[in-house]
Amino acid sequence: MNGRLFFLEKIAYVALLVGIVCLGSGCETQKLKSIGGEQTVASEPSESPFVRTKTYTGVIKHMKDGQLVIYNPSEESEEIRTIEGYTSIVSQNGVEMSPDSLQLGDVVDVFVGSDGRSLEKLAKSRDIISDFDCSGLVIDDDEKFIEVNGVRYKYGSGFNAFADNQIIELSDITKLDEFSFYGVKGKAYSLVMTKGHGYLKPDKYEKFVGGTMTIGGISILPVTDKMLIPLPEGTYDVSMKNGDIEGERQINIQRGKEYVLDMSVFKSKEVGSGAVVFKIDPVGADLYINQQLTDYSKPVSLKYGKHSVRVVLDGYSTYSGIIDVQTANPTVNISLANKDASVQEADEKADKTSKTEKSESSNDTGSGSKSSSVEKSENVTADQYDNDHSIKVETPKGATVYLDGTYMGTAPCSFPKKIGDITLTLEKSGYTTKSYSVTTIDDDKDVQWSFPDLTKE
Repeated sequence: MNGRLFFLEKIAYVALLVGIVCLGSGCETQKLKSIGGEQTVASEPSESPFVRTKTYTGVIKHMKDGQLVIYNPSEESEEIRTIEGYTSIVSQNGVEMSPDSLQLGDVVDVFVGSDGRSLEKLAKSRDIISDFDCSGLVIDDDEKFIEVNGVRYKYGSGFNAFADNQIIELSDITKLDEFSFYGVKGKAYSLVMTKGHGYLKPDKYEKFVGGTMTIGGISILPVTDKMLIPLPEGTYDVSMKNGDIEGERQINIQRGKEYVLDMSVFKSKEVGSGAVVFKIDPVGADLYINQQLTDYSKPVSLKYGKHSVRVVLDGYSTYSGIIDVQTANPTVNISLANKDASVQEADEKADKTSKTEKSESSNDTGSGSKSSSVEKSENVTADQYDNDHSIKVETPKGATVYLDGTYMGTAPCSFPKKIGDITLTLEKSGYTTKSYSVTTIDDDKDVQWSFPDLTKE
């Protein structure tokens, strides 16, 4: 009997020791499973091991049904990861997000479990340099770099731009578009379009040919026989004038779409005109009004309203501005200097002059005559052409070619070489219209371009 009690006490003591060890070491709860009639012990699966340091920073290139394709710019590689129930998705501020909040082009810190497979966490990267709503990007596809605000970032073969949650080609980007840029340490990660472009296509406007079109109050274009004008998406007031008739209408440009503007619905009205006296210093400067070289040795007859003005002379800073003719005999003084230009009404005092640098002007009119005013102008230029050389567009054959909105012919076609930054638009019935931003230089050479085939609608 005593032996039996001793044996039971020994079993209880061993059980107590096992319990203490399990409490101290965090033993997993166990349960019995029946396999082939035998009793075996199986452990409950533990949660996937969490990695507290990021594995790499990548770009989301594709998403479908919880599966992600993530591009790693540092390694120039791509991998597929799956969002599981335990995957944590957080914003740059550490706030939990749903998988639906992720977008193509997002730059994320990727945390992979120690098993090398499980996606433990995705976090919007805090280390990345971002430039939101940036425009005027420089993209060099030959040297593989993007320049943002004077800083260059290299990109690799897997780099992409994104728009509307889709991948787009770098060649789809024009100077009219705006993007959010993401990069770090001289390496480009992602470009996400925030504002694209569409097209304004005037229709039934024969009576306006030879006149002028004003878009958004600052961009003034000559009205030509055929026009297709690329514009950033948004709402614009468009007015047309030719002689004594004019019309005005508000339009809305949507990304990738053409807005057909029926000019025949415009109401015509008589408008007055003024004989504008231009006094330009120094003598000999060229005056461009609405992009046309103008003789100002005598008063210039201009319809009431706004007109673009540009004054050019070698050795002096070029002046650009807009005058608003409202009376019969206004006088405008324009003085050029080596580094700036000043403009004032004829009756203004010297200390009321409006100065400009780098072709900008203010709208100060002083307290004198109110016959005209000068406003800031950013989009009005006197175009420069090399008439001895040409631009030739070879392909896509049969596409209508527009240069900065003006019809140039059907490819293959050639036309006088325009110098500087230009937008070339290709249009063909049944195909998606495409624009390219290109730059030409005054190098006494012809230019020949061949562009890819347009995409069928």
